[in-house]
Amino acid sequence: MKKLTLDEFSSLKREKLLEYSVYENNFDEMIVGFDIVRKTQMLPQYQDKPENFHKLAIPSQQRAYDSLIFLINCFSGGHSISDLAALYPSILQYWSFYTDAWKKTQELDSDEKTAVAAIPLLDTAFSRANQIVCLSILLGRSGLLRQAADVVDFNNPVRDGMLERLLSAFMPDRAPAPDECTRHLPYFKTLKIFSSPNENRSSLMKEYLEDWYEASRREVYYNSHKRGDVFTGYWSWEAAAITYILDIDDASYRDAMFYPVDLVDYARGINAPKSSRDLADSVELREKSGRPCPKAGRWETLDIPPQQREFKYGEILQASDAAYGITVWRYLDAT
Repeated sequence: MKKLTLDEFSSLKREKLLEYSVYENNFDEMIVGFDIVRKTQMLPQYQDKPENFHKLAIPSQQRAYDSLIFLINCFSGGHSISDLAALYPSILQYWSFYTDAWKKTQELDSDEKTAVAAIPLLDTAFSRANQIVCLSILLGRSGLLRQAADVVDFNNPVRDGMLERLLSAFMPDRAPAPDECTRHLPYFKTLKIFSSPNENRSSLMKEYLEDWYEASRREVYYNSHKRGDVFTGYWSWEAAAITYILDIDDASYRDAMFYPVDLVDYARGINAPKSSRDLADSVELREKSGRPCPKAGRWETLDIPPQQREFKYGEILQASDAAYGITVWRYLDAT
């Protein structure tokens, strides 16, 4: 994904409060950060040695958090939604690797008294879980929601009523959703939207968006436009995801502040799944670097930026910046 020029940014940006200097700094610094972690993973002590992966927990945590910030920065800056959708599996893979490394760390730490979640739903990190779930739906990647749920579920002592309602649309085998939200405002008000008749949902969502920002005073993103490079945009991801899966008529609030309408339009345009009934039976073919290629064709690393290569059946999946036993490849198509 290429960085936008100033002219492109000025004509395409979605978040009016985002300055080009902030967008540019976030883009450049995070690309550098991703490269640092990738090179760390390629050190001999980590190459195909899962027993040492726990030592990567801290850098992989930073990379996971930064990857979501990177995507949101690109969305606010005006990048195409299709480019973001192509990027999303790499972001989720970063979160899965961090979760696995964090799990191993806690298993090895004999002094650990309390199990710590990868994304604690009871504190401000909730916003990251919200983004992971909602973006999976809106970017047409709901087939990855089980992978996302594994990240969200890990060591969390509670479940969130809103997230569970979104997840259960695609995973009906999950336990019944609670009637409470872990962060309460603003999210608690979405529960009424889920339970209301369809004819009432548009007005309820419009009201939700009108109250969303001030109701978010406890959240980490509140007033972030006054804190320099930490600002990447104000967006109610849940409003968009709920609108899409419940098929709510958004004509009355399409132009509302904080409503990422382009994501809803993208999901509608590609006819993204709205429930488990719509999910394809096929599972994306993946394999780790250093393993034999299970299917000839074009493959891509789940990394930022990704690498693409053609492999023959049985050929070792590898590239110059791919760490043995760590980097994950996904099959794209035959060549």
